[in-house]
Amino acid sequence: MTRHYYTIIDCDPGIDDAMAIMNAVASDDICVKLLSTVSGNLSIDNTLKNTLKICELLGVDIPVSRGASSPLKRQAVYATMAQGTAGFGGYQYDEVAGREISLQGEDAIHYYLHDTLSKNTTIVCLGPMTNIAKLLKKYPEDKDRIARIVFMGGSKDEEGDVAPYREFNIAYDPEATRQVIASGVPLVMIPMELGHIAYFDKAEQKLIRRMNALGKTFYKMFQNYNDYHVGRLGAAVHDSCAVLYLSFPEIFKTAPARLELKYYKAGDTEYGYVDCSLTKENKNALVCVDMDIDKFKTIVYGNLAKFC
Repeated sequence: MTRHYYTIIDCDPGIDDAMAIMNAVASDDICVKLLSTVSGNLSIDNTLKNTLKICELLGVDIPVSRGASSPLKRQAVYATMAQGTAGFGGYQYDEVAGREISLQGEDAIHYYLHDTLSKNTTIVCLGPMTNIAKLLKKYPEDKDRIARIVFMGGSKDEEGDVAPYREFNIAYDPEATRQVIASGVPLVMIPMELGHIAYFDKAEQKLIRRMNALGKTFYKMFQNYNDYHVGRLGAAVHDSCAVLYLSFPEIFKTAPARLELKYYKAGDTEYGYVDCSLTKENKNALVCVDMDIDKFKTIVYGNLAKFC
């Protein structure tokens, strides 16, 4: 059954963002109205340029907007150690053909929330939630046009070995996350742990390389992708879980949860994290707790094969 979801993807590419966008473009169920960029994995200049490059590689003309260059209240600390200094691991490029649209950040998202035949649009948030928090503050009436926010971030494990786990997207801008959770917009949380099983090992990466020119590009990206959770086993593609949840929800197991943004101190620094409880009352989100990894990979291979 074709679902035809109007979608805005808020992202900070990033290798796994790039594969997630590929999966969205390839889907018959998803109509991507806008790619809004945010700083996170890299500076806003780099995430914007990388998003334009993804569109070029995929051969699509999707509006791309420049979003927030820093968290709401904190200094930016990028994830270049994981993604590489340019964000695409072992894949390097010089120029991009596309250009950003004139509308920026929350103003661009606001415009494209209203520029649709449907009253409800799904926002897929693959990076920090800075743009979304600014949207809901400046245009509070827009929350009625958002069907739900599917976000990759946080952890369903409430405690780490020493302190609560600081998942990057949340820790980069916890104040933005707090605003989004408090907004009342329906939320679906794709926790960091799904990336522990949603990865491509070395043999699977070689299979991707042999598929087509785009597969070769992803293979190059994977070569210098230093994911700290999967390590040497392969390349985790956390963000594709958020996109595939939208188009293939049947391969995921979900549970109602209570999400709260909390803080803890380490030295002089206060860190933010999502407290995700399946047992507390007043549930305000769905959280994905498991997935069919074989079907996940079959779908990704099929989507990649659609590109010459």
